[in-house]
Amino acid sequence: MMNYFHYQYKHDHLQFSSHIYKISTYHYNWHPETEVLVLLQGRVEVSCNTERTYLEPLDVIIIAPQVGHATLALEPDTTALVMHMDPKFFTSFDPDFGTYRFILQSDESTRHNEFYTAVRQYMAQMMLEQLKADTPLRNMAMESYFLGLSQLVYNKILPVKAVIKGAKPAELQEATFENMIAYIDDNYQNKIELEDIAAIGGYNVSYASQFFKRQIGISFMEYLLRMRLREAAVLLANGEEQIVRIANQCGFPDSKAFNMAFKKHFQNTPSEYRKQAQLVGRKTKLHDWKEMISVTDTEVLSILQSFINTKQKRKVKSPDATVVHGDDPRIDMVREELKKLLDSLV
Repeated sequence: MMNYFHYQYKHDHLQFSSHIYKISTYHYNWHPETEVLVLLQGRVEVSCNTERTYLEPLDVIIIAPQVGHATLALEPDTTALVMHMDPKFFTSFDPDFGTYRFILQSDESTRHNEFYTAVRQYMAQMMLEQLKADTPLRNMAMESYFLGLSQLVYNKILPVKAVIKGAKPAELQEATFENMIAYIDDNYQNKIELEDIAAIGGYNVSYASQFFKRQIGISFMEYLLRMRLREAAVLLANGEEQIVRIANQCGFPDSKAFNMAFKKHFQNTPSEYRKQAQLVGRKTKLHDWKEMISVTDTEVLSILQSFINTKQKRKVKSPDATVVHGDDPRIDMVREELKKLLDSLV
């Protein structure tokens, strides 16, 4: 059994991973897996395909492989459940899957529809199964839920996907940008200029600036600032180091600049943020600068259980994962047809 909501599953052709974590100031992702994210608490800004969108609690976003995206917490203690689905699973059924581009996202009007309700239920069931002892029955249940979720998602993708002709899962342009991002991620504690990033891509400064903003939706300087704030937020929440030293370690020229930037993004000073983080008292562990949530977190456990206990009981009836409710009007139609048949036999 695990101590934190963080696991990887692999068995024959099935491979996926999932975790529950606190979204920090900024986190950029670019990976070959299909991502499914369910927001459990707080509010989040998502930058994806040069556009910004926002998630409220219970919202779901599903992002295609090789699509750069970033998350920014807009409230303290923002928590999300995330799953990464191995690309080989989908391509084993659909060889062209790697060329598909799609983003599915719920909003106020769709948040509680059948599809997104089912996604949350499958995600919660899989995470809670991981808390049980490793047995054949547990693993069978895990794979059953995963296959149900995969079928549900794939069926939803088909009518909305965009197919990039001649595209490969990892295009040269994407690889170039990934190198630029990797350089920032490795060196954000130090002074970095746009000229440094331009040289990595082989561009002039003007084009590099446009290219960067086109790829992620924000400027180079904004991304660099968010990376520094991300590390600072983690250090504040998980230690007692002096704020001036944290500012220096994270690449800020002085504590004044650090305080101004931090308050602008968090609406709190670094010291106030640290106090709030300590009051929460949540046990977490750091993994790739993500704060994984403890399996003893009763609030998160309650949210997961609420997804499973939803009044909208699901019954998969066909490949399109139709959701049948107890008061579904189709049931009444069937009853009426049966009544007519019985009347005709009398």
